[in-house]
Amino acid sequence: MAEQKTTEPVPTLKVTFPSRTLRERFKAICALNGKNMNEVLIDLIKQYIEQNQRNDRSETEKNTEPPTRGNNQQADR
Repeated sequence: MAEQKTTEPVPTLKVTFPSRTLRERFKAICALNGKNMNEVLIDLIKQYIEQNQRNDRSETEKNTEPPTRGNNQQADR
């Protein structure tokens, strides 16, 4: 008997464009570049995450750096 695969529902995102013109221009430019709007939005989201993870990581590292040895010596006195 064949094994049935269960798949999770694919998460979706609804985009509300502020104007029909913006959506039409976006769709046309995507098509001119051989992509659909979903592909372009996924690429943009990945870029946004990558850019902001670096910034977030830098801030986290700054806030979690161990104190320097000199600071510990002063606290021990």
